[in-house]
Amino acid sequence: MQRILALLSMRSPLSAKEIAEHAYVALSTLAGGGYLKTMKGLGLIRIEGWAKNSNGFTTALYARGAGPDCPRPRFVAADRDSLGMARIVAVLKRFPRLDYREIAREAAISANTIRNAGYMDSLVQQGRIHVSAWRRNRQGRPCALYSFGAGDNVPEPQPLGRQEIMRRHRERKRVLSPLTGSLQQQLKAVQV
Repeated sequence: MQRILALLSMRSPLSAKEIAEHAYVALSTLAGGGYLKTMKGLGLIRIEGWAKNSNGFTTALYARGAGPDCPRPRFVAADRDSLGMARIVAVLKRFPRLDYREIAREAAISANTIRNAGYMDSLVQQGRIHVSAWRRNRQGRPCALYSFGAGDNVPEPQPLGRQEIMRRHRERKRVLSPLTGSLQQQLKAVQV
C-alpha cells in the first residue's frame, strides 16, 4: 500500500493496470486481493475519473486522497467505435445498398458479430451510415440496406397482410403457368 500511495503522490490519476505496473504489484493482487477496495474504504484513494475505451467499457482512474468518487459516465452507442465498425464504413463507401450479411462478407467480419454487437445501429446513430432502402425477403421481415454517410433513414415497410401475400402468390402462379407449358414444348422440340 505504501508503494501505491507513493506512486499516486507523484503521478495521478492512474488506472489499476498502470498502478500495478509502476508500483510493482501484480494486477491480480491489486484488484483481486482487495487492495484498491480497502484503500478506498480507508479514504486513502478515490476514483478521480474514468477512461473511455473503444469497446464501450470504462476504466477507473485512481488518485490519492479522500473525497467523493467521480461518477461513472454513461456510455452510449454514439460513443462506440472499433476496427470492425471502421471496416463496415469502408465497405459501404465502395458498395452502397448492402444488407448486413453482404457487408459481413465484404468486410471479413462474422455476420453474427455485426447483427448481435449492435454495430449497424451504432453507426446509424453516429450518422456514419444510413438505411437507404429495404429488401423484402420471401419469408420473414424485410432486411435493411445500408449506404455510406448521413442521410434520411427509410422507414421499415409494413409487413404484408395475408390477403396481399395470397394475391402475389396467385399472380406469380398465373404469370408462370403459360411459360411452363411453352418451356416444356421448347425442350421437346430441342430433344427431337
